[in-house]
Amino acid sequence: MNEAQRHRSLLSYLDSHTFITTNDYVDMLNISLSTARRDITKLGEEGKLKKIRNGAEVINNDSASCSHSPMSFIPNEQEIESFDNKQRIAKTAADMCDEHDSIIVSGSNTTFLMGEHLLHRDVQVVTNFMPLAYQLISQDHQSIIILGGQYLPERQITISPDVEAANDHKSRFVFFTGTGVTTAGVHTSDLLVYMAEKKLLEYGDRLVALIDSSKVGKHGGKLLATAHQLDTLITDNDANPQVLEALREQGVNIFIV
Repeated sequence: MNEAQRHRSLLSYLDSHTFITTNDYVDMLNISLSTARRDITKLGEEGKLKKIRNGAEVINNDSASCSHSPMSFIPNEQEIESFDNKQRIAKTAADMCDEHDSIIVSGSNTTFLMGEHLLHRDVQVVTNFMPLAYQLISQDHQSIIILGGQYLPERQITISPDVEAANDHKSRFVFFTGTGVTTAGVHTSDLLVYMAEKKLLEYGDRLVALIDSSKVGKHGGKLLATAHQLDTLITDNDANPQVLEALREQGVNIFIV
């Protein structure tokens, strides 16, 4: 794909989504991070988009007021790749929870989909992911703890510089995801996500990764959780069987849905 084609794809995406992170643009077109940054910078200089930290957003007078309205704040089915697989993964994760459980849920489209399966159950949800928190609050879920810190609009999470910020939260499960999983463990290519979620993983007894098959076997930057730390991996039936078997041999429980 040449530069002009990339630019058209990016601007077309922004027409319907209002903003995009640099990492999402990398994944969308399977390009390098340097190419993504160069494209965003050039289109920003041409006045075709607004360059923001770690991403880009559309230029229009209403963007400031609508970019975090419920309609754009909450992901919809059309915006979630491999929606059916992720929906099954999310339901399987939610079904692991018992009544009276307290769980940590990190931020991703897959973990967001857990929300509808947790609503009105006696399960305490501890999260730093604002779309999930908004969904649960708007549906009158009775037990929600939102972890404090600075809100990062481009990630829709809160992150705290205080290492003691969540030390009192101890839960049975931490449900999380990453940009890839290999025999070494779960990886993420996003440094801000790594900083936020690395702390979350300390606050649960069992780490449960929700990873669709497109990410199984994919390396991705920082190692968020090693295979030996991982209790369970939930994925779909197109996942690389060699990687899954190697993880089983290291003691990881594998759920294929």
